[in-house]
Amino acid sequence: MNKKILKLLPLTFLGANLYALDINEAIDKALTNNNSYIKQQYIYDEAKANVTKNQAGFLPKLDTSYTYNANKYDIGEGKDNANASAVLSYNLFSGLSDYYNLDAAKSNKFASKYSLEAARYDLVYETKVKYISYLKSLKNIETLDNAYKLLQKQYKDSENRFEQGLLARNDLLQVNAQMLQAKQNLARAKADSKVAWYSLKNILGGSLEKSEKIEDLNKNAVFAFDYKEEEIFSRSEIKALKKTVEALSSQKNANAYGTALPSVSLNLAHTKYGQDASLNSDELTYDEQSTATVNVKWNLYNGGADYAQTVILRKKSLQVKEDLEELKLNIKLQYENAVEEFDVSKLNYETAKISLEQSKENYKIVNNRFNEGLSTSTDLINANFLLTQAKQSFDNAFYDRFLAKASLDRIAER
Repeated sequence: MNKKILKLLPLTFLGANLYALDINEAIDKALTNNNSYIKQQYIYDEAKANVTKNQAGFLPKLDTSYTYNANKYDIGEGKDNANASAVLSYNLFSGLSDYYNLDAAKSNKFASKYSLEAARYDLVYETKVKYISYLKSLKNIETLDNAYKLLQKQYKDSENRFEQGLLARNDLLQVNAQMLQAKQNLARAKADSKVAWYSLKNILGGSLEKSEKIEDLNKNAVFAFDYKEEEIFSRSEIKALKKTVEALSSQKNANAYGTALPSVSLNLAHTKYGQDASLNSDELTYDEQSTATVNVKWNLYNGGADYAQTVILRKKSLQVKEDLEELKLNIKLQYENAVEEFDVSKLNYETAKISLEQSKENYKIVNNRFNEGLSTSTDLINANFLLTQAKQSFDNAFYDRFLAKASLDRIAER
C-alpha cells in the first residue's frame, strides 16, 4: 500500500471521530426516520387516494363476463352452450351524492395535509426538546462530577488533618457523608442521561449511534422577540379542523340529497351466444344481442334512517366546530405562556451568570480560609453546595432560552 495513504488513514479515522451531530441535523433525521411522522404521511397518501376513488364515480365502467355450460347428454335444451358479454354502464344522476362525496373527500384530503404539517412542526419541536434535554443531562453530569471531585479533595485534606489531630472525627464523617451523597447524585445523573439519550434516539427513529457526539448549542445565539399574535390563528391545526367541518357538511348534503332524489343510470350491453367453449353458433338463428337499459331508482321511505344519518352528521359538524373554538383558546393560552417563559428565561440567564461568578468566588475564598484553618468543613461543604446549585441553575437557564424560543417557533409554526 502507498505510504502516503497509510499516513492519511489515521487522520481519516480521527476526522470521523470528531464528527458531531448538531440540532438541525437531528431535526432532519427525525423528519426522515420518525415512525409517527411517516405514519402521518401514509394517512395523507390515503386521503389523496380516496379523492381518486370518488372521482371514479363520474367515469363510465366497463365489465366483461364469460359463461360456459357443459352438459353430459345433448338432450333437448341440455346441449352445451356459452355466452360472452360486455356491459358499459354510466351513472347519469345519483341525487348529487357523488358530487358531495367527492367534495367531502377533497376537504378531508386538505385536512389530512394540514394535519401532516402540524405533525411536522410538532416533531421539530419535540426533537429540539429531546436534544436540549440530553445536553442538559450532560452538563448536569459535568457539574455533579466536579462537585464530587471537590469533596474527594476536601475529604483527603480533612483526613490528613484528622490524623494530625487538627480536625474532629465528626467533621471528617460529615465530609465523607457528603462525598458519598455526591457520588450517588452523580450515578443518578448518569442514569438520567442514558434515558435522555434513548429518548432522543427514539424520536430520531432509532437513527443515533453511541459513538455520535452531540454538538452543543451556540453560546452567542441572539434571542430577539419578533413574533406577532395574529400569526398563531393561521395554525395548521385550525386549518385542518375547518376542512373537517367542510367535509362533514358535504357528507351531510350527500346523504340528504342522495336519499331524497332519484338515481339514474344507463347500461349498454352486447352479448355473444355460442354452442361450445369457442362460441361457435352454426345452428343458432340469433347469436348476438345488444341492449340499452335505463335504470331509475328512487327510495321514498326507509324507516327514517336517512334522516337520522343527516342529524348524526350535523351533530358531528357542530362537535368539530366546538373543538375548533376550544383549540383557538388553547393556542392563545399557549402563546401567552410561551411569551412569559421567553421573558423569564432571558432574565434568569442574566441572573444565573452573576450568581455563578459569585459562587465561584465564594468557594475560592472559603477554600483558602479552610486551608488556613479559618473556616470549618461545614463552611466548605456549603460553599461547594452553593457552587453546584449555581452551576446547575446557570446551565438550566442557558438551555431554557432555547426551549422558550423553540416553543414560540412551534406556536407560530416557524
